[in-house]
Amino acid sequence: MSPNVSPRTDVFHAIGDPNRRRILELLSDGTRSVGELAAQLGIAQPSVTQHLAVLSAVHAVESTKVGNRSMYRLTAVGATEAFGDVIRWIRALDD
Repeated sequence: MSPNVSPRTDVFHAIGDPNRRRILELLSDGTRSVGELAAQLGIAQPSVTQHLAVLSAVHAVESTKVGNRSMYRLTAVGATEAFGDVIRWIRALDD
């Protein structure tokens, strides 16, 4: 991580946690609520909410309110834009 990048907005930090990577995998299959993600991950809803906040900060996920539930999905910008720094870093390793 660059010294000028906050861990909160660093994409490497965002995907460094196995639970956040699993959330991305689950959302690749479609929209899910915090409760659904918590059940599938086997962790508490507040923890899932914190993980989703980190992923939202790097524009990897977005939410929509449906009644009293927040439904999360991968962002429309797609993985290439949301994870562009990671993709560029990996490509540079091949050079």
